[in-house]
Amino acid sequence: MADSTPAKAEARGESVAFEYDGDSYVVPPPMEWDVDVLEAYEDGKVATTVRALLGASQWAKFRSKPRTVQSLNDLFVSLQTAMGLEGN
Repeated sequence: MADSTPAKAEARGESVAFEYDGDSYVVPPPMEWDVDVLEAYEDGKVATTVRALLGASQWAKFRSKPRTVQSLNDLFVSLQTAMGLEGN
């Protein structure tokens, strides 16, 4: 949807899609996150948060290429931007 914003998608309970390094990913809107994921996010546990939000198959897709801490951080920024969570 061209007119969709992260807030509109969340209000409709829609998953959020984003791109990183030529691959597409889909994550649930924040209101559907498991409480453990929210706690990991608030505690700054980037790997734990991303792995939980992506799920096993998307995490495997991300890990199928050589990755560094920087690439994980870049993926996390892409996810945050898609969800409208920049600066958190």
